[in-house]
Amino acid sequence: MRILVLEDDKVQQGRIEQTLLDIGRSRNLRLEIDIAKNYGDVEKYSQYFDHYQLYLLDLEIDGERERGFQVAQQVREQDPFTSIVFVSTHSEALPLAFRYHLSALDFISKDQSEEDYRHQLERCLDYVLAVDKRENMCLFTYSFEGRRGFTLPYHEILAFETSVESHRIKVYYANHSIKTIYGSLKDIAAKAEKDYFVYANRNTLVSLQAIEEMTATEVTLLEGLHFPVSRTARRTLKKHLNV
Repeated sequence: MRILVLEDDKVQQGRIEQTLLDIGRSRNLRLEIDIAKNYGDVEKYSQYFDHYQLYLLDLEIDGERERGFQVAQQVREQDPFTSIVFVSTHSEALPLAFRYHLSALDFISKDQSEEDYRHQLERCLDYVLAVDKRENMCLFTYSFEGRRGFTLPYHEILAFETSVESHRIKVYYANHSIKTIYGSLKDIAAKAEKDYFVYANRNTLVSLQAIEEMTATEVTLLEGLHFPVSRTARRTLKKHLNV
């Protein structure tokens, strides 16, 4: 697994690298860790952004309190589906991730105990490993009552929406593509991997991996897709997104 760490404090650089290596040894995982010590280093590594599977980004770099969010935006432009985790003492800044249209896997506080710090990093590694396993083997093949359906990689599917035509579903997927098929949201939710797609409202299922921003009334996905979000669905989505 290739990991890029953005951290400008030497003590914290050593802490996160050593913790990751300890986890790797205990799990027999091969971890390749690059550490960007300032924003200049980020520019050096940017040509490899699509090679990293996990980004661990401090928020305040070179005295700029939102620099980590800006770097995350750069990463998302090259790799919309990669895993980004913010590691900082500024937990109050986490809601700004939505302002920057970012979907973060987790937020790790530097101020917690070593045990909790390690546990959160382990959970992030476990998630990335699970995603890699899904992407290597996971295509979603769907058909309804024997009718023609589709086969697509999970990570390319953005959303499903009921059509005005009876028993028809719109499938929104990569490169602004839309396909209409026979089916039902309930059937799709039952057949897809658990919690990969979540209701935004009674007529729409969205991919958690594709969410960029959520307000009180609307969810924004990759490629500029917008859907209304119900009050109940918003609570569920917030729980899944850890916000």
